[in-house]
Amino acid sequence: MRFPLLAGLLFVLVTDVVAEHKHRLSFCLPEGALFKRVEKLLHRSAWRTERMRGHPAAAELSCSEFSRTQFSSEPRNRSLSPWRLITHPNPNMYPETYEEAKCLCSGCIINGKENTDYNSVPVERSMMFLKKVACKADPQKYSLIIEHRKIPVACTCVVPRQ
Repeated sequence: MRFPLLAGLLFVLVTDVVAEHKHRLSFCLPEGALFKRVEKLLHRSAWRTERMRGHPAAAELSCSEFSRTQFSSEPRNRSLSPWRLITHPNPNMYPETYEEAKCLCSGCIINGKENTDYNSVPVERSMMFLKKVACKADPQKYSLIIEHRKIPVACTCVVPRQ
């Protein structure tokens, strides 16, 4: 009679611990070892952080300054809804920096001019980040928690909502 009771109690305790840590990737490690492990995991897996390269000249443009002379082979400069990339530091996460798209225009570029009959809107992508969290037992060691965020990665031209 005691065995089923103990097994049930153990099951409840284990499921509580698993539920609490279901998004943790590793146990507590020193910071250097933690990020070496992340690099090793990412190197072996198909998941990679994509590095989008911003063009410095286009980074500071506004819609009114944007013209066909600024076009390049990059889609963000050839789009009807051009965008710039803004780099954000993310020191307690991996990747430690990421880029967000910011639409240059509220309307769309039609025949070389902004047309406000249409709207430029951001295109979002769910991106996985690994958040560094100090361990309760040893604040000098860390574990990782998976976080998903929607990040604007481009802009597109749409008809306005009716």
